[in-house]
Amino acid sequence: MRWARTVWEEILDALYPPRCAACALVGCDGWCDECANSIAYVTPPVCARCGTPVDPEGFCSSCSVHPLVPEAVRAVANYDGVIRAAIHRFKYEKHASLAPALARLLNQGWQNSLTEPLHAADVVVPIPIHRQRERERGFNQSALLAREFCRSTGLSLLPDVLERTVYRQPQVGLGEEERRENVKDAFRVVKPQVVAGKSVLLIDDVWTTGSTLNEAARALLSAGASRVFAYTVAHEPLDAW
Repeated sequence: MRWARTVWEEILDALYPPRCAACALVGCDGWCDECANSIAYVTPPVCARCGTPVDPEGFCSSCSVHPLVPEAVRAVANYDGVIRAAIHRFKYEKHASLAPALARLLNQGWQNSLTEPLHAADVVVPIPIHRQRERERGFNQSALLAREFCRSTGLSLLPDVLERTVYRQPQVGLGEEERRENVKDAFRVVKPQVVAGKSVLLIDDVWTTGSTLNEAARALLSAGASRVFAYTVAHEPLDAW
């Protein structure tokens, strides 16, 4: 059986050779050297709440006034350059096969001290997309990332407890207030007994203003979750808003 699987994998590699997640260079398992070295990782010091790089230790000016609903949010990298290219290929060009390469960044970041506040989580919940959008795209990118992440970390995955109840325009291109209104009351917990008393880690590909994470966290807390954290591959820098 192992021999048959290996042969099949070799056939697939010949027909669909592995490519760099960002630049699509053939023959790369995840990332080519050039793109891997170009990833703009988030480094300390960061805001204790949202994980945005700051000059002094502590909270950023935004969180001091309008803190996010999740207790702590962390991203592995800035949403620019090769990360932007990879996530665009993954989500909008429908390359679901890039999920392992992007989830590998989540796994690497999980070993970093910056993500330690998130380690109190008991279970993982991916940010859902509406069923219609999932049919259009063919997959929920956050669910694929969460599955790969949980395989590596051993955390329990709860893929079907949170539902997106309204179909609205994508957040891309909207301003901060428009984003907030666009996702208002957009989530429902369909299995509240599963999250009651749990510390939940939300997984998404990228966060910008935090509107989506906030609404999802509110729904989970209202359903009885004790704490909510969030973890993403990337964060769009504040100066890009």
